[in-house]
Amino acid sequence: MAVSRFLADVAVVGAGPAGSRTARQLARYGLRVLLIEEHRQVGIPSHCSGLISPRTWEMGEVEDQGLVCNRLRGAILQVEDGTSLALGSQEVRALAIDRVAWDRALAHQAYEAGAEPVRARFLAAEPIRGGLRLHLQRDSHLMRADVRLLVGADGVHSRVARSLGLPRPREKVLALGVEARIHLPREDYVYVFVGPRLAPGWFAWAIPSGPGLARLGIGCLAGQGTPMELYRAFKEGPLAPFGPVREVRFYGGAIPLTPAPRTYGHHVLLVGDAAGQVKPFSGGGLYPGLMAASLCAEAAWSAFQRDDLSASSLAQYEREWRRRLGRELARSWHLRRAGLCLDTPRLAALVRALSHPRLQALATQHADIDYPSRALLALARHVLPPLLGAALGRPAALWHLVAALLARG
Repeated sequence: MAVSRFLADVAVVGAGPAGSRTARQLARYGLRVLLIEEHRQVGIPSHCSGLISPRTWEMGEVEDQGLVCNRLRGAILQVEDGTSLALGSQEVRALAIDRVAWDRALAHQAYEAGAEPVRARFLAAEPIRGGLRLHLQRDSHLMRADVRLLVGADGVHSRVARSLGLPRPREKVLALGVEARIHLPREDYVYVFVGPRLAPGWFAWAIPSGPGLARLGIGCLAGQGTPMELYRAFKEGPLAPFGPVREVRFYGGAIPLTPAPRTYGHHVLLVGDAAGQVKPFSGGGLYPGLMAASLCAEAAWSAFQRDDLSASSLAQYEREWRRRLGRELARSWHLRRAGLCLDTPRLAALVRALSHPRLQALATQHADIDYPSRALLALARHVLPPLLGAALGRPAALWHLVAALLARG
């Protein structure tokens, strides 16, 4: 079997947002960059609900051209016993976007900057003098690429990380997403459903994405049910009052909830979901992934300028992304764990406590889906009596709350 071989400065595996942004910036520095994507079309299949902040939209530097499907101004939180709370204002807090088109636009930016598209499946990498040799496959054709630097942007199950022995994120949830036709009462609010029986270890959601359209989803910790089983109960329970649900497409996968213990090695960096750079409170990875991509490219370029792509040289990347993102990720993780310690009656009691107009105003003032701990910690300081009451008998909840307040990243 013939084997193709070529050389480059950098190979980025995975043309999702984090990979495309990393490739774009490295190409702009003048490096020869290969952007390797195993699927025939970038963005397909999509495994994301496509809910982002206006800040994240701006970071993408993409013209709208119909990519924004809906603008959301608030959220309705509902506990599995029916207790609910609506929080919102006239300000747009989130956007539901066409993820496939957005991913393609970001990849096109990388190609325009000079990154070379390579449709191939990454198989493995092996050390060679001064870099790595990549083994790739397109259909039945084998290829090799000798590169000085490899960037793994290939998701939670990163083959780049496994091939080079980098440790993986320790905690994940399994999630199922559904594109569906359903009429939600408010098409400018996101619906969030919580409860240990409804979605053990995670939550369920309904995101209006257009007239009569929504992106539904649910998740759980591994070993606590299957997302499909939970979705059926979700559809027959909390979703039932909204009328019939007509599913159009199912998708899903795992979501890392903790950063990988190490995101660099000799001639290799990890970025995005491959690095576990995901908000553990919501599972959103686009904002931290795009931010980390810029830091990844900067650290890589500095290493090239020093002509040193050793692990000690590339460690600068991890120091910087943890400095920028680590505290928020740690706080959000602890706040999520505190919430998971509460049973349904205690969750309902907290939601009722938050229904006070002053607290609703406080939540709205601090609401930021990229930095959820800001609103949650602000509220925690104002609802300590009901919060402590909810946590009675749940010392782990108090421990995580204190850890969130003290977290440094």
